Parts: sequence; C-alpha cells; structure tokens
Amino acid sequence: MRISTLPAKAATETELGVVYASVEGVNEHSYEECLAELEEKAKALGATALIGLQLVQSQFQWNQRTSLLATAIK
Repeated sequence: MRISTLPAKAATETELGVVYASVEGVNEHSYEECLAELEEKAKALGATALIGLQLVQSQFQWNQRTSLLATAIK
C-alpha cells in the first residue's frame, strides 16, 4: 500500500473517505501499531493508498495515545 503525507492523488484515483486509528501509548512501538491498524481499515474499504497522513500524539498523564488520520484512495 502506498502511504504519503502529501495530499496529491492521480486523476484516475478515487477518494474512499477518511480512515482513523488510535492506540494507547506514546512509545517506540505505538506508531507502527497504529499504522498497521490504519492500513487494515483502509484495505477493508478496498483502498490501495493512504494520502495526507497525519500523526497526533497526546501525552496527557492519564491518557497517552498515538493516532493517525489519512484519506483512503482506490
């Protein structure tokens, strides 16, 4: 699956919608875990790419989370 932080898509590609994934923790494994979850959700929609990938890591003492958001493309 092609993954990019850039929002550009080819004229032949179709947007399927926004996909979101979030996991507990902000550590050395949380990004990879979250990305795997995001890819799984995108594949379930029939996506071949994720564009406009955005990372959010919240480090509040009581709720540390890593989240990813992207547009699924087919």
